[in-house]
Amino acid sequence: MDDQRRSPAGPPAHRPQSPPPVAPFHDPVPPQPPSRPAAWKRLTRTVRGAAGLGIGAAALLLWPFSDWSAIPWLAGVAVLVLLALLRLDRLLRGWVWHLAGLVVVGGLMLSTSPWAWAVAASIGVLVAGLLQLPAWRLAAVGAALCLVSGVAFAFVNVQDAREAAAAQAQTNALDKGRQGFATPIEVLPALLNRLAYGDRPEAAAAVCDNLLSAPAAASFTASLEAPDCPSAVKALASRVSEPNDYADAEAPSRVQGDGLAVDACALTWEAVAAGPQLGRLTVGREGTGQTYIVTSFAACGAS
Repeated sequence: MDDQRRSPAGPPAHRPQSPPPVAPFHDPVPPQPPSRPAAWKRLTRTVRGAAGLGIGAAALLLWPFSDWSAIPWLAGVAVLVLLALLRLDRLLRGWVWHLAGLVVVGGLMLSTSPWAWAVAASIGVLVAGLLQLPAWRLAAVGAALCLVSGVAFAFVNVQDAREAAAAQAQTNALDKGRQGFATPIEVLPALLNRLAYGDRPEAAAAVCDNLLSAPAAASFTASLEAPDCPSAVKALASRVSEPNDYADAEAPSRVQGDGLAVDACALTWEAVAAGPQLGRLTVGREGTGQTYIVTSFAACGAS
């Protein structure tokens, strides 16, 4: 009976191990190609590229300040042609365009002012800062430099324009002074001659621009109720019956200072009157003191 009794089942000698967890399946990540820098950044990696970029930027920034002059660019092209003809481009080993660019920049600098150089450099700093954002400090420095150099450039240009205008006015005054007469007695015959043939454009210009001062021309124009001095000359010429005789008229005069006071309201001719009376004139030196012209005019009816 004891042998037939079955012993209780004991635990197995080794428990089966659970399989390890299976990791979820993921697609393999493909390797990313290295990012390529911008073209202008690649240029700056070499000395030749950085130099070329700087020379080109300088030329483009200076060009507007030279009134878009094409002469420096033509000089650069001429350098390229000359180097090619002399076979020197091989000796320069890739620096031919840089040399031509330096010629262009030099020509642009000769045709601009130092303040234009400062403005161009300031714009370059600002553009460099904007291209390298978030380099805000460099961009801010460039903006400040642009403001300062731009104000200075505008101020210098205004001063230069004023000086040029003053020099031109002085030149015009000197030119006008040379178109008067060396002695005061020559003024009335010349004036009457030009008035007698005042229908000619050159005669009107000679009277208004050369023989009458600005106040005298204004009074002469008002005396004939004309819109301007050339019209007044033509209006008086239309009343002249004998141009040759009118040019030979005589009038009483007296010395006044180093000039004359001429009463051209009492014009006389050898025969009959050849045209209208003119007015009372004062003949004196023009502004530069070189020659004599009519410095004042009064109509005959004026008191």
